[in-house]
Amino acid sequence: MKRLTFLISILFNTMLAISQTTNFYETTKTFHENGYTYQCDVTSYKMVTLYNKNNKWTYVDQMKKGSNVPFYVTPENFQPLFEEDKDIKNFKQMRKTYMEIINNAFREYKGKMKGKRLYITTCTNSDTGKVEEVYFEFTTVEPFAQVPVSVYREIETKIVGYKRTPTELGKSLNYICEFYTFEVE
Repeated sequence: MKRLTFLISILFNTMLAISQTTNFYETTKTFHENGYTYQCDVTSYKMVTLYNKNNKWTYVDQMKKGSNVPFYVTPENFQPLFEEDKDIKNFKQMRKTYMEIINNAFREYKGKMKGKRLYITTCTNSDTGKVEEVYFEFTTVEPFAQVPVSVYREIETKIVGYKRTPTELGKSLNYICEFYTFEVE
């Protein structure tokens, strides 16, 4: 009898914990918040793309200006797209700045997030060198799905505007797309 009571208690506590967890991003939907609108697109394999509805490059290929051919940086054609990336110290400083922004935004969720990887893509205007857009990717089963859109908005507003100097190759693109993986500390 004690064992049955114990198992029922575990089952009840597990169900209670699951019911108290809010997954904000289970389905494709639009979030209308205080002065901004975010779009959440969920694929059939439960991958979430979360972005500001005003983004114009989220689903646009990076390509050379005046062409319709996607441009991908590969090991064979690698050249820095920003002058700062020619010096690894500058690149590391930029990543450190982004990491501080992310860790500060997730401070309330540290226990759930520690060691989890968040995928962020930045879209930089190739003429001005300013980051103009940010979008996030994670799955519906990760703890990132339990974080309200306002936290992602906080990250976006702190990264947008970050300025770098595009190289000649960077300036030749319609925009500069950079993909980052950050492990939350």
